[in-house]
Amino acid sequence: MMRTSRKTTHARTLGALGLATAALLAATACEPGDDKAGATPPPKSSPSTSASPSVSASAPVVPSASAPSSAKPSASSPAPGRPGEAEGDPTGIDGNCPDDSTEVKVEWAVPPAKDDSKLLLTVTNTSTKPCKLRTYPVLRLNDGHGRLVGVFENSKPQTEVTLAPGKVAYAGLLLRQSNKDVSTLVKNMALAPHGQRPDNNTGEGVLLEMPKGGVYVDDKARVTYWNSSSEAAASPLFPH
Repeated sequence: MMRTSRKTTHARTLGALGLATAALLAATACEPGDDKAGATPPPKSSPSTSASPSVSASAPVVPSASAPSSAKPSASSPAPGRPGEAEGDPTGIDGNCPDDSTEVKVEWAVPPAKDDSKLLLTVTNTSTKPCKLRTYPVLRLNDGHGRLVGVFENSKPQTEVTLAPGKVAYAGLLLRQSNKDVSTLVKNMALAPHGQRPDNNTGEGVLLEMPKGGVYVDDKARVTYWNSSSEAAASPLFPH
């Protein structure tokens, strides 16, 4: 199930927003790279010009493949688990922050009147335990093709981000490197669970609404790794 966050409503499925999971997260894509390299193994959130929080969907319960039995289940038998979950304690993919314990916002990196090609993703740890963000946001465009957003490989922090309860981390998103007239208007993007690789297909994640009713994106769009500093996350978005 994919969730989306709006200022006043929470849609529980992609169908409610008229989006096809296959076009967003189910499609297997060729990962674009950064200025010098292609995408590498990755990770989920929500939008707004001021940013409205979005909570990611948790993985579905895995159905049992065993045949039906007339015997009653043992009272001591553990409840069915979810992928990446150990006896009720959720853990994220590859040790990243669990998606049901985070909120993600979409904000402008600079005022859109000055530059509407740069966004900032902000993720907050809403749990009572610290967690880690070892990768970058895996974003798929709702552009009719389900294209993946590439990654700035040189944006990987020297040490992995540890997110304490209530603390935040950031990722910069460069929407385009060309003019609007050769770009595509995108109203939302699918954010895969934290730690998920681009070629994984779990059908989960969060739908992020873009601010201002939509943003113009080209095929050179790039996102940074999660970083504990907003300045470090935004730095690759600007020419040096």
